[in-house]
Amino acid sequence: MRDGNHNPAACVWGWLARRPGYMLLSAPDERLAAEPPERFRHAWIGLMAVSLLWGLVLLNLWGIAWKVFRDYDPLVMPAMVTAGLFCLWPFRRGIAALADLLAGRDATGRAVTAAALVLLVAFGLLGLKPDWDRWEHLPWWLTWLRPVLPLLRPQAKLYRVLVLMPLWGGWAMVIAVKFSRPTPRSEPQIAAFARGCGALVAAACMAVLLLVSIAYFCHLGTGSVVILCVVPILAAIAGGVGFCWRAGGPTRRALLSANVATQIAFLVTYLAGR
Repeated sequence: MRDGNHNPAACVWGWLARRPGYMLLSAPDERLAAEPPERFRHAWIGLMAVSLLWGLVLLNLWGIAWKVFRDYDPLVMPAMVTAGLFCLWPFRRGIAALADLLAGRDATGRAVTAAALVLLVAFGLLGLKPDWDRWEHLPWWLTWLRPVLPLLRPQAKLYRVLVLMPLWGGWAMVIAVKFSRPTPRSEPQIAAFARGCGALVAAACMAVLLLVSIAYFCHLGTGSVVILCVVPILAAIAGGVGFCWRAGGPTRRALLSANVATQIAFLVTYLAGR
């Protein structure tokens, strides 16, 4: 007889909440510190998988918001709802960490900086425009393919940036530990994460991201695609080095800051080159 208290959704959520990749992004510091460091040696796998999951969640939330509110250019409500989830759940700690490193010890400055980052994300998403002139139709049961298979859904250019933003942010955390060695300020979990992120791992993740980015945004033209790929790479490396230096080493706060900064750089570059 099935236990009436058994909740499949709660079990799935509990399993996800214990994954090292998810914990790097969202777990409280105390919860992360209680975990055995060696669990995080290969956390880059879960980090990239969770980043892809968040991208798909943002995509579908945008679609749901559009169906509910039926906005037409500008897409205010889908942008605000998606920005709200982005800032309040998956990357809340990243925005707080970035504001902390940028503003320093000034509490007012941190609050203002965090608010500015939230507004930047919101206005960036508000700048997304659909390609109505090249709109094509798929059966409803295939519409979920639009960000994944561009050959089947070439007009869905509005959504691709939502899927790739978190992936570029996840890669920024991987590459950051290649340019900054762990120090006494680095959490043991982050030091273990750094040991598992070899040069081959960083290169392979970057290669996949480059291939997908080129395929997804080839309609922008060669020059724009090159810039769109180069800017997040430079932002991830420069941001990772700078934030790690400011934090005294590759700490969780520095890595999360590099994550969010790279995502914002990718979004702004896309809008500028569209």
